[in-house]
Amino acid sequence: MDSIEADLAELRLTIKQANEKFEILDKKISDSCGQLSNDRCSDSKDLDPAGLIDRAEKFLHWGRLKSGALDTGNGLFADSCWNMCLDIYICGLKDEQVTVSAIAHSSGIPMTTAMRYINVMVEQGLLEKSSNPADNRMVFVAVSGECRKRIESLLSSAPF
Repeated sequence: MDSIEADLAELRLTIKQANEKFEILDKKISDSCGQLSNDRCSDSKDLDPAGLIDRAEKFLHWGRLKSGALDTGNGLFADSCWNMCLDIYICGLKDEQVTVSAIAHSSGIPMTTAMRYINVMVEQGLLEKSSNPADNRMVFVAVSGECRKRIESLLSSAPF
């Protein structure tokens, strides 16, 4: 019974720490929203590329805050596919080409898992791969037109 009680105590402590992180994250989000002007919170369908980049980067930042606040080392609160899509989307808006290996490395997950996720997103029509004409060993990745529309729709309706 002692090991069960120790496990319960550890679990209670973990839950308490997670709740404290929730409160901190909630305050950060509330503070961020309080600083936004009303026109930024409106449903704007005509955001320019700079506005779209800004919102996409805020999504990424919020996701990292969420993951950092709640993740206890098991990756349950990571959103790897979404983060990779947003990273690729942002690179596209900045007219930067990104390689499959670069996005996989930057994802923060094991390379094989990232490559598998990228391949699934390609199969689902969310991402498109293209060869580098200067170096056949490199493969570029970009969001598809449909994925871009979906991301922009989401970004346009974002409250931040």
